[in-house]
Amino acid sequence: MSEEEEEDENEDMDEDEEDDDEIIDTVSGTFVEKLLRHLLRGFNAKGVYVRTRCCQIIALSISSIGEIDEDLYQDLKTALFERIMDKEASVRIQAATALCRLQSADSDVDPADGKTIIQKLMWSLQYDPSAARDVDAVNRRVVYLKPLSDIPDFRLLKSEQRTQILKWGLNDRNPLVKKAVSKMLSEKWIGHANNNLIEFLERLEIMKPEVTEVAESVLNSFFTARMDIVNTITFDAEFWNNLTPESAFLAKVLIRFLQKDHTLDERLDAILPEVTRHVSNLKYYNDLYRSTGPEENVRDYEFITTQMLETALCLDYADEVGRIKMFELLRDILKSCELSEDHLSKIVRIFRLISLNERDFTRTIIEIISDIQEQITPFDNDEMPAKRSRLEGDSQLELSQTTIETVDLQHMVIKLRCLSICKRMLENSHEPLIQNSNLYGLLNDLIVPAVQNSDVVLREEGLHCLGLCCTLDKTLAQHNVALFIQCIRNGHEGILKKAIIVLFDLMLAYGVQNLTAESPNNDEIRDVLEFCIDHDNSDIQSITTEGLAKLMLAQRFQNDEILRLMILLYFFPTTDQVNNKIQQCLTYFFPAYCYSSVDHQNSLSNVTILALEELCNTFSDLKPDETMVNPMQISDMLADWTDPRKLAKIHLDNITKDDDNNSDIPGKLAIEALNIIYNEETGLKRKTMCHFVLRLYLEKQNISQLVEIQKLIHAINTERPIKEVLTRNAITKLLKTIETIIEEHNQDHGLNQIEKAQSEEAQSEEETQTEETQTEEAQSEKAQSEEDQSEKAQSEEEQEDDEADDQSESEEE
Repeated sequence: MSEEEEEDENEDMDEDEEDDDEIIDTVSGTFVEKLLRHLLRGFNAKGVYVRTRCCQIIALSISSIGEIDEDLYQDLKTALFERIMDKEASVRIQAATALCRLQSADSDVDPADGKTIIQKLMWSLQYDPSAARDVDAVNRRVVYLKPLSDIPDFRLLKSEQRTQILKWGLNDRNPLVKKAVSKMLSEKWIGHANNNLIEFLERLEIMKPEVTEVAESVLNSFFTARMDIVNTITFDAEFWNNLTPESAFLAKVLIRFLQKDHTLDERLDAILPEVTRHVSNLKYYNDLYRSTGPEENVRDYEFITTQMLETALCLDYADEVGRIKMFELLRDILKSCELSEDHLSKIVRIFRLISLNERDFTRTIIEIISDIQEQITPFDNDEMPAKRSRLEGDSQLELSQTTIETVDLQHMVIKLRCLSICKRMLENSHEPLIQNSNLYGLLNDLIVPAVQNSDVVLREEGLHCLGLCCTLDKTLAQHNVALFIQCIRNGHEGILKKAIIVLFDLMLAYGVQNLTAESPNNDEIRDVLEFCIDHDNSDIQSITTEGLAKLMLAQRFQNDEILRLMILLYFFPTTDQVNNKIQQCLTYFFPAYCYSSVDHQNSLSNVTILALEELCNTFSDLKPDETMVNPMQISDMLADWTDPRKLAKIHLDNITKDDDNNSDIPGKLAIEALNIIYNEETGLKRKTMCHFVLRLYLEKQNISQLVEIQKLIHAINTERPIKEVLTRNAITKLLKTIETIIEEHNQDHGLNQIEKAQSEEAQSEEETQTEETQTEEAQSEKAQSEEDQSEKAQSEEEQEDDEADDQSESEEE
């Protein structure tokens, strides 16, 4: 074969291969198009799982398919745009994931709203953050790995939404989701800030209070993922002399991060500042903060001072010279100026850290308070403005009155400063009051006068300090319970809130019985709690509900009537303004309370039927603007909370050992509910009680309760039958189940009686045989004895005869 022929043959083979490839591409393209169009039909399906799976398959397929028809591409994009507005979060997540894989290849504007794919994704993340809260951990992880990682700049998200998304991801219960967030931050978002941590913090806007806490978690996550960067960071003298809010925050967080891991102690020693140097820097930035200047600079220096104080809590005060300098600086700051609550709290904590012990700490703070109180200088009698005003004109009278008001205001501000410092000191004190006599003088000279003061603000602060003192001494708490109760009943709203918080703290610390041991009225605490839980103010209701939940879970307080009020509060109708604090608190409380103890379930069962009846009546009288959970759903929850199978395992061990030890709570509730069904002819209450009985766990109840339930159902079916067919059939089925259980019990009980009777009969026969045997033996022994006696008598007679014969023979001889 010539070379030309070979070349022609090779060309023909290449053309055949190209034709085969085209055929394969055509087949695969046709298949992909058919598949995608088939899946698009499911985008409008009613079933949420159908829409979710269709979006998910398309999202997974986009990365693998090659070029597709333009019409199919546009149809696909339009359908996905619709699905990112789906009512179900799982569908929206998959649609957003699919769009993320299209965004790099498309910059066209949707004519419907004039937005590109990336703009639509930004809109979705801004107004639909629920994707990061999906119940499926895979979906939550995908949100951080794809949509959030691929955005060109995280500042496209609003600050509030960005903070919320970061908080959800960093606090997620799934470690893979946390890892996805860490990867997003350390590889993607840091690139938006030119790989500069300071610039990154600036863009996060860390000076906003709601961002500061999240920003620390963000940096910790970043440091964990990028230890290479941690090992290169240094803080030299120039760094500390030119701090910005972001750099001060970075230094504080890094020092805290290194302190958590003992393997990084060498790195910590390298960046931790000396105490003496840190005192100098703290004084410098605090002076800048106190000096007058533009508003923005004041906020910056305040934030820097806060970070420096928090860094001071991380220092090593083994250096005595540095410790003394820090002590002197903080003492001067406390004495010389009024502090924000944030700064005051941190300064007092540093005092506690550098003090030798708690007595030294309290003595130091009390001395500072005494020095501040000395600034209150009363007028001399000869120079009283009010006295001089009698001799002066009207203008002088007004001036004197203004002077008095100004002085009184200054005195009140000084007292408030002293009370604030005292409050922070007591929060960091733990020794009993009787072991720290320094506090008694402060109690009598500062706290008690503040409680008796007519000014509301002083009285609130004084009440708070008195409550803290009571936590250090039980006797003091018992003596002041009446005072706190009086403040709750008659005090101003602010006083009431403060007093109820203090009272709950004391009840948690000592228990209700110990706290009211000296009270003549044992029901006084219960009356006060009822008053607060029925209060018109939602904040007071929230405080009371949270306090009661803590008391009951800690088994410090138990009252069925209070528990009934909590059930009513949880399910009562609401308007547009829902108290989420109460709802969230009770949503956790009731299952935790009921599943933790049989006694708790028993307490709830005592008020279940009463509460359910009242809720049925309330539901029947609902107003048009009110919403309420259906009583049948409420009955489901109540039946679940009283289910003995849901108890914690420590209690289940005793329940599953023997049927006789089972809880009789469901049986008791069923009897009460059936009595109401029998007495009620029709209505919501009857339907709800029927539904409630069917949800109770009655299979392992006492036989006496089951017999009573059987009788009640028979009475209802014969005298007042249920009209609803489904409910009647369900009740009939329940009756058959109960009858089967009773019959099995009776059979077992009868068999046991027969076995017992047979055993007794066998035992009786055995005893009879034993008696007969003993009688025969006795008769045999008696006969033998008589025979022996007869033989003996006969022998004696024969002997006597022989003797008589011998004697007669001798006489004859």
